[in-house]
Amino acid sequence: MGENFAFFLPVMMASFGVMFLIVGGWSARAAGWWSAAFFCVAGGFSAPMGFAAMPMPLWGIIADILFATGFLLFSQALLQRWRPSWLLTARLAIWGGSILLCLLANIFGNLPLELVASDFGCFLLIAIPLIAAKGHLHSGADRTLFAAAALTALDNFLRGSTIPLTIAANGDFFTSSYAYLMQALACIFGLFLALSALATQMIDLLRRYQREAMVDPLSGLLNRRGFDDATSKIQAAGQPGGSLVVCDIDHFKRVNDKYGHAIGDTVISALARLLTLNASAGAISARFGGEEFVLFLPGVDAAHAAEIANDIRIGFTRTVAAKLQIDQALTASFGLSTVQRSDSSIHDAIARADEALYEAKSRGRNRVCVRRSLSRPSPARSAPVQTACA
Repeated sequence: MGENFAFFLPVMMASFGVMFLIVGGWSARAAGWWSAAFFCVAGGFSAPMGFAAMPMPLWGIIADILFATGFLLFSQALLQRWRPSWLLTARLAIWGGSILLCLLANIFGNLPLELVASDFGCFLLIAIPLIAAKGHLHSGADRTLFAAAALTALDNFLRGSTIPLTIAANGDFFTSSYAYLMQALACIFGLFLALSALATQMIDLLRRYQREAMVDPLSGLLNRRGFDDATSKIQAAGQPGGSLVVCDIDHFKRVNDKYGHAIGDTVISALARLLTLNASAGAISARFGGEEFVLFLPGVDAAHAAEIANDIRIGFTRTVAAKLQIDQALTASFGLSTVQRSDSSIHDAIARADEALYEAKSRGRNRVCVRRSLSRPSPARSAPVQTACA
């Protein structure tokens, strides 16, 4: 076994342990498991240096325990993505059985048995998550991570299966082909596994940050930025126009002042659920701030959109106050407009829906008002508008 390998592998594995430790500080899923696994494997690859300093058989069993523990942690890290804690009892049994066999082989001086027990134990521990990954490999990052874990499993299986061919005749581990292949392949597959796992962690973090930037945390609906992004994608794909509904909770400040902001937040969440439940397929719902909501219904005409808005209005009035045991009426007003071909952006339709909303407020609230262009406007003249309330 080359001295360069003996020094490089522990440093490389420990470096990845540190990197995952840092990523774990950003609340990345499974980063802690990855970090602990790479630190354990780094310790296992450091055992030859310990043996060189203090020659004794104990270093072999220390390495076996660290490798088995590292692969148990690898399996847990992988399963955190695909099927958390699956077959935990079985994996612990494999871990314990592998260590026990390694210990017995070490006591009796049977190096081939010790290596077989270690390699096949590691193989089984990392093979179980590969089975659990079925049906969960939806992204390129997951498929790459699966491939890296599969190659690592295959490396352990083939190395354990060919021990009679790779162990030196004199039984010396350090001068054997096995030791060289173990560390050479660990450099390749360990690096591939670490980089693949690190990539999935970073992608998860970016997706989480993107979601937090696009989604309102209270209602679970899109915020203004998320709404603009979602509607621009629909328009870029050449989807049909549709209808735009703007909603505002009536006298919401009174609810906050009388019952507190916790109840007010619950009211907002309740209306958000009604928007989601009543909206048509493909609808985009958003909270623009405070008690104001926007609902875009692609391909839906004004009549159908008015029915949807009215169902939401009635459901909100009839159910929310009763469920929250509020002794005052809870109502909401709605403004509606259709998207026109002449609109420069969807915000033109939002502006018309806002006008309809103000009309609903001025007519006593708790109603749906519709405003839409009656004809396509010419450059010199705006199209007439019509407002109807129900």
